[in-house]
Amino acid sequence: MPRVVAVTGFLGASCDFDGVRSACPKDWSWRVLTPLDLGGGSISSMATQLQSISADLRIGYSMGGRVLLAAQDGTPTLALSAGTGLHGADARAHRAQIDDVRAEELRQDPPTFLKAWYQQPLFDALRSSPGWEDIKARRCGVVQQSEAWAAVLAAASPGRTPVPALGGGLGFVVGNLDQAYRVPPESFPHRVIPRAGHAIHLESPEATALAIQELFKELQS
Repeated sequence: MPRVVAVTGFLGASCDFDGVRSACPKDWSWRVLTPLDLGGGSISSMATQLQSISADLRIGYSMGGRVLLAAQDGTPTLALSAGTGLHGADARAHRAQIDDVRAEELRQDPPTFLKAWYQQPLFDALRSSPGWEDIKARRCGVVQQSEAWAAVLAAASPGRTPVPALGGGLGFVVGNLDQAYRVPPESFPHRVIPRAGHAIHLESPEATALAIQELFKELQS
């Protein structure tokens, strides 16, 4: 019975992994955390919190995946739709500035921020998925924690996160329609989910669950 610790992405809720959980073996023990559950600070500080939680498998989506990459310690780790870091001072400074502006927008007007956030091309496939209306309704609850989410958006910006050293026991899952991360690091075990965008665990939970199971076996061998 593997103990699974999963970390959601930015604005995520623990129920985001319900579809994946139900498609995985019933004897898997799951604990799903959000970035706020890990303290909501920088990627490195959240990674330190994650390392204190025992697990046989770690799974992280997007921002949660970046936390996992920073927390690598030999525990089998699967990053879903997660970037591997920004290179170059100019690129990092530019991204940090963008995320500071976004964070302030979230503080000042959460509903308008949410609408703009999910209008990004990154979420085109999610918006056309069958479960989008339910997901959109869940995200409206962010209004109650807008200050906390704004703080983590700025602190955990890729522009303020060291590029992780990718090690063993690591695999990647991406969607083939993901405009940002559809090409995984080829030197690592990986799966590409067909007809899926960035939010693979929400758009294609069964296919994502199958990829997770296959990669977990590979990482154990």
